[in-house]
Amino acid sequence: MPHSAKKVYLIHGWAANRHVFDDFIPRLPHDWEMHALNLPGHGDAPFADDFDIASIADHYAAQIDTPAHILGWSLGGLVALYLAARHPDKVKSLCLTASFAKFTAEADYPEGLSNPALAKMVGAFQQDYAKHIKQFLQLQLLHTQNADTILHKVLPDLIRHGAPQALQAALDAVNRADARPFLAHIQQPVLLVYGQKDAITPPRMGEYLHRHLPDSRLHLIEKAAHAPFLSHADEFADVYQRFIEAV
Repeated sequence: MPHSAKKVYLIHGWAANRHVFDDFIPRLPHDWEMHALNLPGHGDAPFADDFDIASIADHYAAQIDTPAHILGWSLGGLVALYLAARHPDKVKSLCLTASFAKFTAEADYPEGLSNPALAKMVGAFQQDYAKHIKQFLQLQLLHTQNADTILHKVLPDLIRHGAPQALQAALDAVNRADARPFLAHIQQPVLLVYGQKDAITPPRMGEYLHRHLPDSRLHLIEKAAHAPFLSHADEFADVYQRFIEAV
């Protein structure tokens, strides 16, 4: 497939870091300019006792010199939504995978989770980060045939870098954030990729985004869970490349 060079920024999810994309990036055209970012307190990024989604989006926007394609996973997708809404001139397209407009359920938002299990994991992370990051990643890779191989590739970097004290602040920010009011104002093309077996961000969250984002398309992967770019990397890369080339 003919293509031209693209610039892509990738934003990881909660309790991960930029190295979670190390296996995915080489599957995209080699002349694409790829930038995997760390959220505050994740990887080697500093954490200053505050985790504000809008401020993080503003910080990333300052690093983008020309309109770029943004790929966000889970919490990273929420940051990407804020980035597109607050800095539309910096965003050419969005790809949101296993993400959400709002994480927790409300009376007018049954798509959210009523009792998120992530909150229960914060204390465990603080006690034994290495042990519980492995368990959390295993949860994200449920129903994935090559889960052990993925764990072997991804886990060492997740254990080596990270600030467990940032997890509670990030989770609090997730529970406060609500992107629903500005979804209709996001005019960029959006690709939504979700796993049918995802129990953390169920496909209904992607369906909600699909209904409320003006220019979106939804791709469901039948046997994927919360990390389809890891468990079904080739399919994800193919769908994403075709989307980007059409933008």
